[in-house]
Amino acid sequence: MKKGTFEDLLPQETVERMLLSNVSVGEVFRMHLGKEENIKGKNPGDDGRNKYFVVLGHDLDGNAIKAKTDGTFSTEGNAIGVVIIDTKINPNLPLRRQQMHYQLSAKKYAFLKEKDRFVDCSDLKTITGKRFKELFGNDKAKGIIMQDDLELIKGAVISYEDASPKMLRRFGLLL
Repeated sequence: MKKGTFEDLLPQETVERMLLSNVSVGEVFRMHLGKEENIKGKNPGDDGRNKYFVVLGHDLDGNAIKAKTDGTFSTEGNAIGVVIIDTKINPNLPLRRQQMHYQLSAKKYAFLKEKDRFVDCSDLKTITGKRFKELFGNDKAKGIIMQDDLELIKGAVISYEDASPKMLRRFGLLL
């Protein structure tokens, strides 16, 4: 019998679900995000950027089959909902999106490396279990957002006028 890891014995979706189920709401990671997360590189040819993000919710139902508008089907689930932490607020964003940034104090969060940053509460993103597993490493976890800040961030994400109720429900932000 071939020797391998425990991971080799399990279906890929099970491994992804197990990994995501151990990720806590409020946890902050720093990973190289790209096209799948709609993150553009700063320079031509860059395939993305290293970004901090805050986990806001889980969708671990990897067996949910959803009909798409083009008549095909996709499997949703096995994903986390996240918001990106930016170094500064992009002045090119519409004013209503600029106003949806929540400031995190570097005095409160050591992982910010002495520089205040801003959580973009106008753009709830999805990172699939497969993608998270590809990017994950123990050095990627950076910290956890304190409960008072987390509640304000969640409230801002929920209150954003263009927030998708479907996405908010998917990640447990709306019932």
